[in-house]
Amino acid sequence: MSKRADASIIKYHLLQALAASIAEIEGDEAQSRRLHAEVRLRLINMSDEELWELARVAKPPEQTIEASYMKFKEAVEEHRATASEWMKDLPAKRDIGQG
Repeated sequence: MSKRADASIIKYHLLQALAASIAEIEGDEAQSRRLHAEVRLRLINMSDEELWELARVAKPPEQTIEASYMKFKEAVEEHRATASEWMKDLPAKRDIGQG
């Protein structure tokens, strides 16, 4: 994976987490839930290679890449197991022809 892809993965997660936190602080619970749901959806759709790359780039200094990867992997499994609870917070998809 290229450094550009590294930055893209991290930038996406950081921006979404920041936006979700801002929405929560502002009292917009629906927006916060939607943004968190979008991050979870992206995470559960990542390939194993992307999870390793995310672990490599986002790991805390005191943690190994393997330990960081396992945390992301556990999060993926938890998000998959609870998908029926949080997927309702995602915006409904519209047909291409709708305006």
